[in-house]
Amino acid sequence: METKTKYPEALEAFLRYVAVDTQSDENSPTSPSASKEYDLLRMLENELKELGYKPYIDEFGLLYCNVPGKAGLETVGLCSHVDTASELTGKNVKPRIIENYNGSVIELNETYSMSPKEFKSLEGRKGQTLVVTDGNTLLGGDDKAGVAAIMEAARYYAVHKEIEHRPFSILFTVDEEIGRGADHFDSKKFGADFAYTVDGDDYHDIAFDNFNASHATLEVHGVAVHPGEAKGVMVNAALVAMRFDELLGDYKKPSDTEGREGFIHLISMEGSVDRATLHYILRNHESSLLKRQKETLLAALEKLREEYPAAEIELEIGDDYRNMKEKVDADPRSVDLAKKVFEKLGIEYRFPPIRGGTDGANFSFKGCITPNLGTGSYNHHGRFEFLSVPEFEKVIDIVIGLLKA
Repeated sequence: METKTKYPEALEAFLRYVAVDTQSDENSPTSPSASKEYDLLRMLENELKELGYKPYIDEFGLLYCNVPGKAGLETVGLCSHVDTASELTGKNVKPRIIENYNGSVIELNETYSMSPKEFKSLEGRKGQTLVVTDGNTLLGGDDKAGVAAIMEAARYYAVHKEIEHRPFSILFTVDEEIGRGADHFDSKKFGADFAYTVDGDDYHDIAFDNFNASHATLEVHGVAVHPGEAKGVMVNAALVAMRFDELLGDYKKPSDTEGREGFIHLISMEGSVDRATLHYILRNHESSLLKRQKETLLAALEKLREEYPAAEIELEIGDDYRNMKEKVDADPRSVDLAKKVFEKLGIEYRFPPIRGGTDGANFSFKGCITPNLGTGSYNHHGRFEFLSVPEFEKVIDIVIGLLKA
């Protein structure tokens, strides 16, 4: 490859990985949800074996690899997911390398382009080497950039046997994009004292303050009769559902919030006179505030039942994941090590709130505290995705540093 990079094999690996279609399937009950996820898993398994490691893929499609290291040191885990998002196809990905980006509009194809004015993630990246899409597919940097960074760290220590390293464990998961990445996680198989998901964007980030997450479903059964004979009898389920949302008051929506501000989000609705359903997600970094959001829904439910006694109204509220910050605060070893590595490399670090979920949050409550690191890739889940090669290299430096004895 002609592109000048500190880690040419890592960039080649990234380009190789994104060429493999690994989109997960939320409609499938299996693990992995799509058999094509095995195409990349087996590729990674073979590459690790060629490096002299002993990886294995378990019955759920999770690839584990445990590597011994210097005695007396904690075992560090590294995690990324092989599946890609469903918003846009991940088939026939044709990445294009832009050397010495000039800071102007990038023409992806005749229809699509991206500019720094529209995509702030391009600002400050003039002069960098970027990898972009052809405008027809997503790129897959989420999370194949993380996969490639971890593989390069594994390659580094396989080649440089003279450099001592910590014991480390690698985990490549499936189905993260459909919320099942941690379903079959086994902390004993993983064997790490603490770990890192390499699944963010900016390489300065050490992220562990994620949302607490819940979901809610309102189901209304109305009374459907002929509209000409409806007086005093009809109860329009669709209108009852609309009234429920109104009773929630002026609640904060995703478009109103940033940082550590939580929200209630109506994600879908369907309805008729006979039956209507509303689906919400609730998010807040503070568990006490999430509790208040639930109470708001329950109060609206009670009022709705008073207003429409003839309707059958049910509200189901469930929890999805919790904020790993409470685990990190109790045991900060993972963050302390990351800070030391960043400082040694001269990289400024920051602790941004995660406005979403992460496999690491679930891992943290399953026995392995797992904050999230960046990848150097941006605009995930669509045709405007791109990888900053120099920032990707910084991520590799960080991952290698985390494993150094």
